[in-house]
Amino acid sequence: MVTAELSASGLDLPRETSRTAQPKKPSVAEKNDEDGDGEQEDQGSDEDSAAEFVRKKIRTLPPNLDREKAIRRLVGMLARRGYNQSVAYKVVKAELG
Repeated sequence: MVTAELSASGLDLPRETSRTAQPKKPSVAEKNDEDGDGEQEDQGSDEDSAAEFVRKKIRTLPPNLDREKAIRRLVGMLARRGYNQSVAYKVVKAELG
């Protein structure tokens, strides 16, 4: 009510932004798509960068961590960074051996 009265009198108040109003971060595939035609140039480069992230994270995992739990954590980490699920799972399986 007060904000409506203030905006009617010409005073603009800053709006609170919700999480959904914030712009979406580009995914890894969108970042790699430099020419903007929508095609993913090289999936191998995605796999290489994903493998690098996984190798770094593996060093910080507890040594007695269950293999399935480690896979879930690593795939989740890659998913949050925008990697495709199939690429993430493939890289994690390859790095864990």
